[in-house]
Amino acid sequence: MGKYVTKTHIMDEKRVVSVRIRRALFESFKGASKAAQKHGYSMSLAGVFESALEDAIHEWQKDYEIPLKVGSSRSNAKKKQKKSKPNKEEE
Repeated sequence: MGKYVTKTHIMDEKRVVSVRIRRALFESFKGASKAAQKHGYSMSLAGVFESALEDAIHEWQKDYEIPLKVGSSRSNAKKKQKKSKPNKEEE
């Protein structure tokens, strides 16, 4: 690929989102962003938002989704065991 033409990957595609946040929180972020710039750093709302979304997804997967799958497979195994046991009347 050339210097100015690059292949777009699915991970690179962006979407516009709109969220409402508290004014005080937004103003604090703006202040922190300006302070970071004075010291040679940068903070972008888009970068923070993307990081927060990734963290939320990882938290869900680690703390909720996996335990739900494990619990679900355990309950399914118990149901199968109950179905496979003969009734006392059948013995």
